[in-house]
Amino acid sequence: MRLNPNSRPAASGAVLAAVLVGLILAVPPTPAAAQVTDRTAAPQDTLIIEPTDVDIFDREDADLVMTLDDVVDLALEQSFQVYRMKQQYLQSAYSLERARSNLRTQVDFRGTLPSITQGISPQLTYDQQGNPSLDYLRNGRTNMNMNIDLSQPLITNGNVTLSGGLRGSESFNELTGGRPDVENRSVQPSLGISFTQPLFQYNEIKAALRSAELTFESLDRTYTQDELQQINQITTRFYGLYQQQRSLENQAESFALSEENYITGQRKYAAGLIAEVDKMQLEVQQANDLDRLEGAINTHEQQMFSFNRLIGLPLETKVWVEYNEDFVPITVNVDQALELAFENRADIRLQEIAIEQQEMSVRQQVSNGRPNLQFNAGYDLTGNSTLSGLGIADPWNTHITESIKSDNRSPNTNVSLTLRIPIYDSGRNRSSVERSRVSLEIAERQLSETEENLKQQVINAVRSVESATRRLQIQIANLAVAEQQFSISRTRYDRGEITTTELMNAQTQYSSTQANYLGALIGYEEAKANLTEITLWDWENNRQIVRRTSPPVPGGR
Repeated sequence: MRLNPNSRPAASGAVLAAVLVGLILAVPPTPAAAQVTDRTAAPQDTLIIEPTDVDIFDREDADLVMTLDDVVDLALEQSFQVYRMKQQYLQSAYSLERARSNLRTQVDFRGTLPSITQGISPQLTYDQQGNPSLDYLRNGRTNMNMNIDLSQPLITNGNVTLSGGLRGSESFNELTGGRPDVENRSVQPSLGISFTQPLFQYNEIKAALRSAELTFESLDRTYTQDELQQINQITTRFYGLYQQQRSLENQAESFALSEENYITGQRKYAAGLIAEVDKMQLEVQQANDLDRLEGAINTHEQQMFSFNRLIGLPLETKVWVEYNEDFVPITVNVDQALELAFENRADIRLQEIAIEQQEMSVRQQVSNGRPNLQFNAGYDLTGNSTLSGLGIADPWNTHITESIKSDNRSPNTNVSLTLRIPIYDSGRNRSSVERSRVSLEIAERQLSETEENLKQQVINAVRSVESATRRLQIQIANLAVAEQQFSISRTRYDRGEITTTELMNAQTQYSSTQANYLGALIGYEEAKANLTEITLWDWENNRQIVRRTSPPVPGGR
């Protein structure tokens, strides 16, 4: 938007009326103005001054016009921060799924299809008279095996495995010297069951499952809080961009007023109504306001870039944010806020989870220093084959059929009890135990600290809302007074009743009041958002905060 004295951002009705009425081409002399004698130039009948042309960003230049709800909805869908929060939730969900899978049946296949080795090696032989001769042995072997293991972990930290397999081999030896070749073929099936159970040992499977459940519970309980934290960060940036947008409008208005004062002052000076020093003051004021306006334009552009990156928009997208400045104060009770915070937030439960996880760590470290007894048992239903009499001429299916007959099998049984006793480790395990116990004591002490910290945060948040409410109410009243005062000052200056310095002071005070009001408005909104985040309660609509997005689930990618 091109800015000039006849076209500038909208301001309050009182100010605009005063500015428009104040435009004059010639002002009749008054007693105060007639006394001005510091002149260095002769009066002129007409004076044409071209206004300064400045291009500022406004609503018409925007690619997108967005409210706070529009921004939040877009950011929850496209923002990288929200995407990362969801993926962290998904990681924890997969970790829990993996821990649960450790207690489910697993089936593995192992096979060699096939393994072939061949070679030639020298061999010294003797005939019947004992005369040595050098022969060469050509040999080869082909192995094939397939095994399937069905394993079932137990909640007791034990394991039951059912294994089945089939192994086949074929070999040959070829000798020189006219001796017959040796060839062989065999098949060996296997089917067995084994059981392993550690005794008096820390149950790692159960502990891993419980740890994953606690970790997932922590993330699940904080998902709403994390989402609200992201929303509040987006909200803060929204208000920051709106504040800069309004600051740009106010600075444009201030420059437009300075430009009008400058043009009016030039005409008054040409008419002999003000001194040259007053005209120079207006020139300096106009130049300073132009410099501040250029700075506000650059700052607004940089903040828009940062805002676009946060909510997931392309950098070059021009966004205009809209916000309803109607002030409706909320009623907050400290006792109610404390009750809601302790009921809705997960801080206390998270610390309880941390204590339980640390207790598990202590038990594990203590178990590592105790004797370890493990029971193993197995029964091989097929055992080793006692098959004999088949040769290379018999086909494979004959070998397989004969090998599984009961009279060709010899089942195997094994039972073992393994004991491991730590005797001396230079105090390493004891140090690990004590370190874990210290961490547990810290976690237990942190629980009471967490309660007190949460209480302090709630009280501070309530006090901040109350303070921000009072400040905003004061600034609203101040702004109304400042608008009226500046309107009066502008009219009095046009009539020649006050000096240029007094007019500039009035304009500066008005601009400062505008900035104070805008700061108070944004501060109130941020304090209200902070209270909402701490209590997980919507104080405007008197309802609990709920999730606005659905966390991802494993397999739903």
